[in-house]
Amino acid sequence: MPGLTRFVDEVEEPIRLALSIHAAEGRLRSELMPVNDRYPLADVLAECRRYFELRRRKVFVEYVMLAGVNDSPAAARRLAAVLEPGVFKVNLIPYNPTGSFEGSPRAAIEAFKRVLEAARIPATVRLTRGRDIEAACGQLASARV
Repeated sequence: MPGLTRFVDEVEEPIRLALSIHAAEGRLRSELMPVNDRYPLADVLAECRRYFELRRRKVFVEYVMLAGVNDSPAAARRLAAVLEPGVFKVNLIPYNPTGSFEGSPRAAIEAFKRVLEAARIPATVRLTRGRDIEAACGQLASARV
C-alpha cells in the first residue's frame, strides 16, 4: 500500500496500473492473498480510484480463475459491486494448475465474464501460453529445482 500511494502521488508517466484481486470477499481474499489482512481491499481500491482521478487512466484488475473457489456468478457479482465502470477493467486469467487448485472451466469463466459485463464492467479473458513447457504464469514459481 505504501508503494501504491507513492506510485499514485509521484508517477506521471503513462504507466498502466494493474491490481491483483482474485476475490472481492475479504475472508477468501485473505486466504488467497494474506496481504489483504494488512491492506484491505477497500483501502487499495480507494487508492486506485485516486489514481484514476489524478491520471484519468483505467486500473486493470487481474483475477485468476480458480475452479470452485472464486469463479461463481455470486463471486462475479461481489466483484462487480466493488468496481466502477469506466474506472476498472478486469482481466480474467485462466489458472495454470500448479498444485492445490484447479483452473476454472471455460464455461465458468465465460459466465463470470457475462456477469461483469451485465454490470458494465469491461472484462477480457487472457490467453494462456506456455502451459506445454510449464512456463505459464505461476508455474515457474512453483517448480521444484
